[in-house]
Amino acid sequence: MRSYTHLVRVLAVFLLALFFNLPEAEAHVKWFTDGSYADRPLRLGEVLEGKSFFTLFGISLITVVFGVWVDSRISRTSWYQQADNWLDARKNYAIITMRFAAAMVLILSWQSNAMIVPTIPIPPEYQWVGWFQFVLAFFLLIPRLVPLGGLGMVVIWMIGNITLHPFHMLDYLIFAGVGLFLMMATYKKGRFKDAGLVVLYVTVGFSLCWVALEKFVYPNWSLFLIKEHPTLAMGLNFDFFLKSVGFVEFGLGFLLLVCLLQRPLAIIITIVFFITSSIFGKVEIIGHTLIHGALIVFLLEGPGSFYIRLRNRFANVWARMGFTAVNFTLLFFVITWGYTTLANDKYDKKMAFISKKPEYMMGQIEMAGAPKSDIPGVWMEIKEDAKSGYNIHFITSNFTFTPEKVNTEHKLGEGTLTLYINGDKVGRVYSEYYHLELKERGTYEIVVTMNANTQSEYTIRGTPISSRETITIE
Repeated sequence: MRSYTHLVRVLAVFLLALFFNLPEAEAHVKWFTDGSYADRPLRLGEVLEGKSFFTLFGISLITVVFGVWVDSRISRTSWYQQADNWLDARKNYAIITMRFAAAMVLILSWQSNAMIVPTIPIPPEYQWVGWFQFVLAFFLLIPRLVPLGGLGMVVIWMIGNITLHPFHMLDYLIFAGVGLFLMMATYKKGRFKDAGLVVLYVTVGFSLCWVALEKFVYPNWSLFLIKEHPTLAMGLNFDFFLKSVGFVEFGLGFLLLVCLLQRPLAIIITIVFFITSSIFGKVEIIGHTLIHGALIVFLLEGPGSFYIRLRNRFANVWARMGFTAVNFTLLFFVITWGYTTLANDKYDKKMAFISKKPEYMMGQIEMAGAPKSDIPGVWMEIKEDAKSGYNIHFITSNFTFTPEKVNTEHKLGEGTLTLYINGDKVGRVYSEYYHLELKERGTYEIVVTMNANTQSEYTIRGTPISSRETITIE
C-alpha cells in the first residue's frame, strides 16, 4: 500500500513539475521575434514526423489523463473543500475583476494606438477604433453599460478579422470571449449567465491551444527567441524543448476547455504567466491581462453548473479518464490540421500574389519562410590581380544570372547582382566574375546584393540578401 501511495506522489510531483518548469517560453512568440505570416509554415506531415513528437504526445496524453485522477482525489480532501467554499463566498467579485481587466486592456490599446494587443496597430482608415476603445473602457466601469462594453469588444474583434485575417484573429478569440462573457454575466442567475462562463472557459482554453501550435508550425519563430534567451531551454535540445513547451501549453488549454483541475489549474497557469513576465517584461503582462482576469474569474466562479452537470455524467473516474483521452487526441489532431491548413493556404495565396503581380512588390521580394532550396545566397572571393586591381568571384546558390531578362517578369531564383563600394552603387554584375580597379590608398567596403529580373532586391525580413568584404590598400 505504501509503495502505491509513493508512486502516486511521484506522478503528482511530475505533473506539477511539468506545468511549472517547461512553459517558461509561454507567450505569443511573434510578439518578441521578427517572424511573420509571410514565413513558410510547416505542413501537417512535417509537424507530425519524428520520434520525439509522438513520444511527447504520449507523455502529454498520459499526464492529462492522470490529471483527471488527481482532480478526483483533490476534490475530496477537506482542505480543498474549505478553500472551495471560501472562494464560492466571493463569486460576486468575478464580474468586477473581468470588467476592470478588460478596461485596462482597452485603455492600454488606446494609448498605444493599437487594438486588442500592443502589437496590432490600428489601420489608418480605422483610426476611430482607438477612441471607441477609450469609450468602451468607461462603459465597463458603469454596471448598466457593461453589456454594451462587452458588445463593443466583440465588434473590435470582428474589425480585426476584416483588417487582418480570420486566421490571425483566432489567436485572440479570448477577446471576443471576454466580450460575450461581459454581455451575459450581468444576469445574476439563469442559463444566460452560465453560458457566459462556458464561453469564457472555451475561448481562453482554445486560445492557449491555438497559440501552442506556433511552436510546431512556425518553429523558426521560437528558435529565434531561444537563441536570444538560451537559458530558457534549460540545457535541452532546442527542438525537443520547443515541442515540449508546445505540448504543455496545449495541455493547459485543453484542461481549461474541459474544466479539469478547476481552481488549482487557474492558480498553476497564473503562476506560469507571471514567471514569464520576468523574462519578457511589460509586453507579456499587457498582452496577457485578459487571461489573468479570466483566471481570477475561474478561481472565484469555479466550474459553473454546466461543467458540473457534464462531470456528473461521468461519475466513474475511469470513464472520465477515457473520455478525456479520446477528446484530447481528437482535439489535438483536428486543431493541428485546421492550423496547418489555414497557415499554408494563407502562405500559398501570398506567394501566388507575389509571383503573378510583381509590380506591387517593386523594391523588395521577401524570402522569409521560403523553403531553403528556394532562398538565393551569395558569397565573394576577392583576390588581387597579378597585373592590377582585384578579381571578384561571386559564388551563388539557388540563383541564375539572367542579364538578358533585366526589367522583365520576375522569376524566382533569376536576376543579377548589384555592386556597392563604400555605400556608392558601382553598377550591375551580370556574371560570376568581375574585375575591380582600385588604386588609391584606403579601406574599401565591398557589398553585393541580389536582384530579381525586375531589379527588386531579394530580402529576408526586409534585410537584403548580400555579401560584404573589406579591402585595405596601403
